Amino acid sequence: MTAVQIDKRCLRIATVGNPNVGKSSLINAVAGSNLSVGNWPGTTVDRLSISFDMDQVRVEWVDLPGTYSLAGATSEESITREELLNSPPDVVVSVLDAGNLERNLGLCLELSELGLPMVVVLNLVDEARAHGIEVDPRKLADCLGVEVIETVASRGTGCDEVKQALLRACASRSLVVYPEHFQSALHQLGESNRWRAISLLSEEVPGLETSELSRKLRGQLEQVQDPFLCVAEARLNMARHLTGDVEVRLQQGASLSEKIDRVLLHPWLGLPLFLLGMLEVFRFTYLFSAPWIAYLEVVKAVLSGWVASWGLPPLAQSFLAHGVIDGAGTVAAFSPVLFLLYLAMAFLEASGLLARTTFLFDQVMKWVGLPGRSLIPLLLGFGCNVPAIYSTRILPNLGDRLRVALAIPFMACSARLTVFVLFGAIFFPKNAPYVVLGLYLLGLLLGLLTAFLTRGLVPKDSDRTGIMEMPPYRFPSWKAIFRQAWLRTRSFLRDAAGPILGAVLLVWFLHQVPSGQPENSLYAGVSRALTVPLAPLGVHDWRLAGALMPGFIAKEVVVGTLGVSFLGEEAVAACGPLDGLQQLGSGFLIALRDTLLAVPQLVGLPSAELPPDESPGGLSAAIGRACDSAGALAYMVFLLLYTPCVATVAAIGYEFGRRWAIFSVIWQISVAWLAGWITYRLAS
Repeated sequence: MTAVQIDKRCLRIATVGNPNVGKSSLINAVAGSNLSVGNWPGTTVDRLSISFDMDQVRVEWVDLPGTYSLAGATSEESITREELLNSPPDVVVSVLDAGNLERNLGLCLELSELGLPMVVVLNLVDEARAHGIEVDPRKLADCLGVEVIETVASRGTGCDEVKQALLRACASRSLVVYPEHFQSALHQLGESNRWRAISLLSEEVPGLETSELSRKLRGQLEQVQDPFLCVAEARLNMARHLTGDVEVRLQQGASLSEKIDRVLLHPWLGLPLFLLGMLEVFRFTYLFSAPWIAYLEVVKAVLSGWVASWGLPPLAQSFLAHGVIDGAGTVAAFSPVLFLLYLAMAFLEASGLLARTTFLFDQVMKWVGLPGRSLIPLLLGFGCNVPAIYSTRILPNLGDRLRVALAIPFMACSARLTVFVLFGAIFFPKNAPYVVLGLYLLGLLLGLLTAFLTRGLVPKDSDRTGIMEMPPYRFPSWKAIFRQAWLRTRSFLRDAAGPILGAVLLVWFLHQVPSGQPENSLYAGVSRALTVPLAPLGVHDWRLAGALMPGFIAKEVVVGTLGVSFLGEEAVAACGPLDGLQQLGSGFLIALRDTLLAVPQLVGLPSAELPPDESPGGLSAAIGRACDSAGALAYMVFLLLYTPCVATVAAIGYEFGRRWAIFSVIWQISVAWLAGWITYRLAS
């Protein structure tokens, strides 16, 4: 091994590997960062970069998307290739899955032809050993000519060794032996970059600028053997040869993952089990968040009561109670719902269960003319539509990307979930989880229908097959999934708190213009006009209709707008300091009690019977008087399906053009009204 002189003051690293080998987990373990980690391919769909100090060296570490090759035209391959060729790092970290060595070595051998300093990380060695697979890292290092470090990145094992290896990285060398006629052509071409020369002769990379000499040499090679197949065969043979030298496999029966898959991926049992699992996710989110949402209502009431006891002028009191406190309370009310939803989703991602849905729905996706991996962006849409739109880049076909992007806004993002939980608790207290699940499935169904109907509207692209890898089942670290849930919740609240509070204050201000009476305000006048098209849906209250307007800016502000509209004219009862503290304390104990009682309910066991609560007050009671259950259900359906937030529209416009963004808005409003009307007719 020949060490390469590296600038000890600054080190630039790029991590490359197949999907789902633990690249992001490795960076998090070494750098203490918080990159998104998931047990499914496609978690990283763009170039991510972090900077940190390591042993007095400033490090920039780039996490590149998982890919099986540097050639090809998918976004993952293009991003990785352009980064390595146009901005070569000081060190390339090639991450291999110890349990799938032969397949992973194909990309590693391709990386070695770049001639860059490289460190090989043999990750997931614990899982490999559990499957009876042993890899000799020293022998592999001797074969590759670079350092090979064993790691279990999810536990931080081997990270110190990785740090030291990065500082003494060795230049990689090509190991692949090509046929004599191909080697001769490489020599004649005279390219200094061996990988580029191979790509010119084999035409692996679409759009790579060729020369007259390269075209002539390729023509000569084609008379003997297809250069593309020649390169692929040589790399595959070398990967197979190396694996045979360094790997020992013990004879074992079917793995636990295979046994579980026989049930979960069963043609007849798979879909019902998936629906049952999603129902449990929503029941978990609803049962455990409802007590704390109710407690936050108590907190808002106490704070407003304290403000009322100060003897302020009515306008100032209304501003603080119905503007500032209600706005802050709206932001806080997202916390329990989002945290629990993200916690459940983090568990499903890390365990490998969520990745199975792409295989489970592969046939369904084929019926609408999409590949199975198209389900990944749709599932991401349940968290937030905006990153889901950008994640369509994992699809190589432009037409498929556009059709999936048009379907994503129908997915019920986490911002809409808070409205569903609120309305479900008011109008369907005993069946709220089932109503929420029905809304999510309706959004998914209409999204797939949109993708099916737009087959003839989107531009055609050449058909390309993709690889979708099924990860093994892994029991996730509770610390990791709690941290991931908290980070996602914190990120959402940090980004949304300002806009939500600002929107609530703006709505409060519009309620005061021009007379100071919300009933006669400009906002009320516009909202009443909206009740005309919404009347066939059973929505006659201007306050419900008006909340849809700021919902176009961000669905997060719908609940806050409803609070200002319904409670803006209500007098706030004054509350003394001691009375308020007593209410806060008793409310906390009630929330804690209800949380504990939710545990047996989640698993279907009977729970202790409690005396019925008093009639709900505040916003819940006001909304409950505004419409009947049929109108509420139609309102929820319309809110689910109508125009996505402005950030989602902007993302569609950025990725596919303004014309498709406008089409998306018009299409969704039309579908939302029709679905709401049908819902109201059926529910009445």
